Amino acid sequence: MTPTPYNTEILTIGNEIITGLVADTNSVMITRRLETLGILVTRHVAVGDDREEIAAALSQVLERADCVILTGGLGPTHDDITKQVLARFFTSKMVTDAKVKRQIDLIFQSRGRETPQASYAQAEVPEKATILHNAKGTAPGLLFEKNGKRVYALPGVPMEAEHLLETYIVPHLESLGAKKVEHRILKTTGIPESVLWEEIGPVSLFEERVKVASLPSLLGVRIRFTATGKDFKETAAKLDAAEKLLRQKIDHHIFAVDDETMEGNIGAWLKKNKKTLAVAESCTGGLIGHRLTNISGSSEYFLEGAVTYSNEAKQARLGVDPALIQTHGAVSEQVASAMAEGIRQRAGTDFGLAVTGIAGPTGGTPDKPVGLTYIAVTGSAGTRCEKFRFHQDRVHNKERAAQAALNLLRLYLSQ
Repeated sequence: MTPTPYNTEILTIGNEIITGLVADTNSVMITRRLETLGILVTRHVAVGDDREEIAAALSQVLERADCVILTGGLGPTHDDITKQVLARFFTSKMVTDAKVKRQIDLIFQSRGRETPQASYAQAEVPEKATILHNAKGTAPGLLFEKNGKRVYALPGVPMEAEHLLETYIVPHLESLGAKKVEHRILKTTGIPESVLWEEIGPVSLFEERVKVASLPSLLGVRIRFTATGKDFKETAAKLDAAEKLLRQKIDHHIFAVDDETMEGNIGAWLKKNKKTLAVAESCTGGLIGHRLTNISGSSEYFLEGAVTYSNEAKQARLGVDPALIQTHGAVSEQVASAMAEGIRQRAGTDFGLAVTGIAGPTGGTPDKPVGLTYIAVTGSAGTRCEKFRFHQDRVHNKERAAQAALNLLRLYLSQ
């Protein structure tokens, strides 16, 4: 006989959620995490900062679900009313929790500030609640249990909600899931979705082991595998087998897995091989350097970035020959290559990377339309330059150009 699933609903509280001013990322995060445990999340419910609406929503959710996870409304301001509603709902008086009060003081002391008196209101908690002590913030989480059902209340701050989820809720619920579920995302770039799947072949090759989803985005196509099993050892084996099969077909298009990033993997390669990089940017305006320096420790390999937006800057900072610009134009294979070689020489690095293009929406001509971009990378193996045609949106063109530049560098490093 199949066991009855342990059903969970998520109740998000806040006018900012209802009005769309703030995206409800907590529900997504919680659902994804519980799914890995085999815990079924059946609904996402959202209500504003209204006492009666919150109480009514909670009552309705408890009629359907075994467990409710609330987020939001636990702060110290006038519109944070979740705690008071829960106290009334569970007919509990409020008491001061000394440990929470000490935690509030410690947090403000670590910031070199005195504790505002208003913050002590967060140490007032319903007596019937189990306190979920919050090491990441001043608002504790709460747990109520009644008639075999659980109600968790978490702060709305995503970092704090995730911390309490992992510290308390996951250990409480992980034994209740009917099965384990695990995902793996393989990230590709530089190839349209339809062409990618032509190279991969029939999806049936993978579906013996995993479910497959194709997720196109601005910067590439993500392929998500989902495996189910009695434990994570079984799901990992299925995912490993599916990934191995996929890599046999399109390994050169895969730049990262799960939380990995292009710039992170490039940085790891440069650090491991004790190599250095400099970048010259025109149309991307520093976006490539921004992405590279998002990685902690990038100063070990990223030595210099130059935003040479004007022709004069390309000549003065990178040593680009004015004759190249006059003959071929600033957006050309010749100038991109000269920019990469110039920044490498002047920075004294192992590799140079450069990009020049027409981001738009103005500046295009019939010969050189908006979106035309040249990207070059140079090193001891010589200089490689590629031509790209992006679309009409300026911001998207910059993002695509930065992605393409990093991918060209990745492929150059792997040759």
